[in-house]
Amino acid sequence: MKRLKQHLIDQAIIACNTLEVRMPLRRLGGSPHAAIAETASRFVIIPGDVINPSGSLGDMAMFTALLQSLRARDSAATFTIIGTRNHSIAVPGVGEVPVVAAWTGRTGTAAFDRLIRQNHALFVMGADILDGKYGAALVQRIVDYCNHSVQLGIPATLLGFSFNTHPRQPAVHALSRLHPKVTVNVRDQLSLDRFTQIVGVAATLCADSAFLMPAAAAPEPEAESWINAMRDAGRSPVGVNLNAHALAPALAQVGATELIVRLAAQLVRAADLNQLAFMLIPHDHKPKSGDVPMLQALEKELRKNGFRHVRYTPINQPDTIKRVTGLLDLIITGRMHLAIASLGSGTPTLLITYQDKFEGLHQHFGLPLEYTLSPTQCISDEFLNKINHAFTHRHDNRERIRTSLPQVHALASRNLEINST
Repeated sequence: MKRLKQHLIDQAIIACNTLEVRMPLRRLGGSPHAAIAETASRFVIIPGDVINPSGSLGDMAMFTALLQSLRARDSAATFTIIGTRNHSIAVPGVGEVPVVAAWTGRTGTAAFDRLIRQNHALFVMGADILDGKYGAALVQRIVDYCNHSVQLGIPATLLGFSFNTHPRQPAVHALSRLHPKVTVNVRDQLSLDRFTQIVGVAATLCADSAFLMPAAAAPEPEAESWINAMRDAGRSPVGVNLNAHALAPALAQVGATELIVRLAAQLVRAADLNQLAFMLIPHDHKPKSGDVPMLQALEKELRKNGFRHVRYTPINQPDTIKRVTGLLDLIITGRMHLAIASLGSGTPTLLITYQDKFEGLHQHFGLPLEYTLSPTQCISDEFLNKINHAFTHRHDNRERIRTSLPQVHALASRNLEINST
């Protein structure tokens, strides 16, 4: 019964998209209003979250990397982000970027057609949305927008994304009919293997576009002062991030309160053994993400246990986070783009894995799976063991990361290649 219900939901998603997106775009097809420029300078971007494009620091890291890179090529480059309402967002190093309502219903479909004809290229923030985990209808519309774009002669690119082992059926259905002129970039080899096997569409290996984002040049005084103070006290500063997505299985098993108690106990033991200090870094401020309440609860529990070498540190700019992570000795996180900021600045990571998207990230750097852990390992002594091991080998891993970064940057740069044929 459950399988039948899901099948009916999937078919309804496909049918709705056909009526609201695919058929209207087919009727709107034809030659673009203006000739396609030899060099693209006006770009449309579909974000990972069309409702709140700037709500995640991970999304902002991808925006910052992409837009700054394109602006470096052409100082006159302009950008428009697609969303569900008209407003604007501030992108570091770029300024205010308009968000245009061109997504919802047939009205959104028509708005996209008008918008794309005024621009030279389309980019889609692939990240972790294209396997349908966060909405299969989203993938259906993305594919139709990309197909419509290339049929008008306007290049469309799916920026590097991961692909899990159990993608939603409507997502696979949509992706399997991508136009061959759509450029498909997958951000790790494991995801690329899954994508080509399941979807049957050619794709290119890359690294996440966020690796192209430079660290902030300006210091973050309070955070950096604390890091220096901990080092002066003989403590090694370690970044910690918790979020509800990564820790969902552990939350389901023991509940939020007990999870924080267990994590705090393991962190105190690790700190005592290795003379550590903990900087607690939220990386998503959306209410459902869990970063802020979980980290605030963790700080409270650590202090309750008599541990004083801890600081909750909210930072609102992705390039500043990259700067700060570069000053730490280790990052423990289940956030992909906090890990990318950390690795991109040369700092080793211990990753809490979920959705099959972290193993391939470490593979780019030749880092073994022993520097990952499952959510349920976080509520056992294995969490302590993993921290000890990652910290002990931090210097070797930092050197391994440093030597791998040029190749990773080269792979990330593949996202900028625009197929105009």
